[in-house]
Parts: sequence; structure tokens; C-alpha cells
Amino acid sequence: MENKKNLLIIYGSIAVITFFHYYTSTGYHYFHDIYRRLYYIPIIFAAFIGGIRGGLCASIFTSMVYTPHAFWHMEHIDPARTVEKALEMVLYNVVALVTGVLATREKEEKERHRKTAQELEKSLLELKSMERELLRAEKLSAIGQLTAGLAHEIRNPLGSIQGAAEIISRDFTPENPKHKMTQILLKEVERLNKVLTNFLDFARPAPLELSPTDLNKELESVIKFFDPQAKLAGVVINKTGAALLPMLSLDRERMRQVFLNLLLNALQAISGSGEINCKIEQVSVKNKDYLAVTIEDSGDGISRENLANIFNPFFTTKKSGSGLGLAISYKIVQEHGGQIQVESQVGKGSSFTVFLPKG
Repeated sequence: MENKKNLLIIYGSIAVITFFHYYTSTGYHYFHDIYRRLYYIPIIFAAFIGGIRGGLCASIFTSMVYTPHAFWHMEHIDPARTVEKALEMVLYNVVALVTGVLATREKEEKERHRKTAQELEKSLLELKSMERELLRAEKLSAIGQLTAGLAHEIRNPLGSIQGAAEIISRDFTPENPKHKMTQILLKEVERLNKVLTNFLDFARPAPLELSPTDLNKELESVIKFFDPQAKLAGVVINKTGAALLPMLSLDRERMRQVFLNLLLNALQAISGSGEINCKIEQVSVKNKDYLAVTIEDSGDGISRENLANIFNPFFTTKKSGSGLGLAISYKIVQEHGGQIQVESQVGKGSSFTVFLPKG
């Protein structure tokens, strides 16, 4: 639309100037001098808009429509001398060529500056991302060492408490209130043991046990296991994506743990009924091929302030939870050479995508 408008202005101006040229009496030679000079305006404008090609097209068109009036129009021939008119026509094309060259160079320079600015912005974003990753790695290392020491110190007395509670519970019948109290104690001890196990897995993960893995099959298996829990909460799990995908070298159990954590988070983010959509596909990011698993929920979404911290250990917005689920998942995916990306909008839900390299 903009190009059509510019063309209309350029060639319309040339046509209007030509009209006055042809129908102005030869007695008004000053007007003809002005008209000849006015042709430069649309020619220069065309060169700025369309570069060398645009300028030359306008100058050639001007020369073509002006030539009959300049040299052989019978009624109102341009009263200027022949040499002046010929030089003027040569100048139309010279001005078009010079202006077009300068305009083209200016556009190329602007394009170079634009690309340089984009590359700098991209490099800055990558640098900030690397800085965040480095800070997170340092934080994880420090927390991991501290957690490992504390977990071992806590686990020993916790085992003693569990053993004592089991012995005491035998002294009471199931109907006795004290028996119920011992059962509560045992459940809490078991819960603490699970938390400690998560802490130790996070602090000192075991080496990956890699094997050829059908990622599609593993995801379907986790969904099948998780589906009854989702249905009880009124949440429907949908899965889409290609069935035939290349095998990846993965630690199956840990990858299942990642999917289970993401599904659990998605379920907990939904208030009442809703949907969890799972998708698996092949994608290319920065000339590198990945299998991407996306788990999207229709939940409450994550605020911008919390979004920057969700992969940090011990960060949680839930009333119950260790805040290690996403941190452990993030670490597992990183150990496989992949990455997790998250997009979220408050009130509309969140989308977590796991990228795993194909080769």
C-alpha cells in the first residue's frame, strides 16, 4: 500500500508538471524554466525511495514525456535553447543515479547498523542467561553441600524415632487413641524421610544410567500412571504429537521423574476442573535438533516475580512442598544436555517445554 502511494506521488507529480509544460504558452519562458527544474523533485524522491532503480525509472520516464515538448511539439515547444534542454535531460539521469547510489548506501548502512544492534542485543541476552545459569549453579553447589550434611545428620535420629514409634504402636490396640497418634508419627517420619531423600538426590545425584529410550513411550507411560489422579481432580490430560520419533540416549527413570514432576505441578496449578495438554515434537533451535516435550495447563498461571525463581531450590508458593521438584527436574534435563523453558500468563495457565538434543 505504501509503495503504491509513493508511485502515485512520483509519477503523478511528473504528469502534472508535464501537463503545465505542454499547455503553457511559449511566451512565458520563465514558467518553462521553473517546470524543467520541478522535475528534479519527484526524481530525487524516487531515488530516495527506490534507490538507483527507482531514481533512474523516474528520470527516464521524465525524459520520455518531456522530449516531445522539448524538441518537436508543434504548438507549445519549450522556448529554451536546444543545448539547455538536452543538458537538462542528461542531468535528470545523473541526479537520479547519484542520489540513488547515495540512498542505497545509506539504506545498506542502516541495515548493517540494525543487524549489528540485533546481534548485540542477542549477545547481551545470552550473556545475561549465562550469568543467571552461573549464579544458579553456584547457589545449587553451596546448597547441595549444606543439604547433604544436614540430611545425613537428620536421618540417623529420624531412624531412631521411627523404630521407637513402631515398637510403641505394638503396645496399643488399633482402637486406642494412642495407637492413632503413633500412626500419625510414623506417617510424618515417612514424609520427612522422603523430603530427605529428595534433598540427597538433589545434592548428590547418582551417575546417569543412559540407554536407548523411546521418549514418546515413556511420556505415555507417565500419563497413564498419572491419569487416575488427574481424573479424581476433574482434570483431563490430552496428548498429541508424532508417534514415530528417533530414540534418544536417556536415563529413563530420571526422565520419568521430570515428566511426573511437571504433570504434578500442572495439576496443582489448576483450581477445579481443567485440562493438561501434552505435546511431543521435533524442533530445531539455533541449528540444533531437539525432541521437545511440552506440558501445558489451564491453571492460574505464574506471576512475573515468581517466574524468575521457579527453578531455584526450596522456592515454592505451595503450602506444602519442599520446593525441589522443579529444581531437580531442571538439573536432570541439564545433565542430559537439554534445557527447560517456561511461558506463563496469570489467569490463563503455564507451559513447560523440555528440549532434549537428538544427537
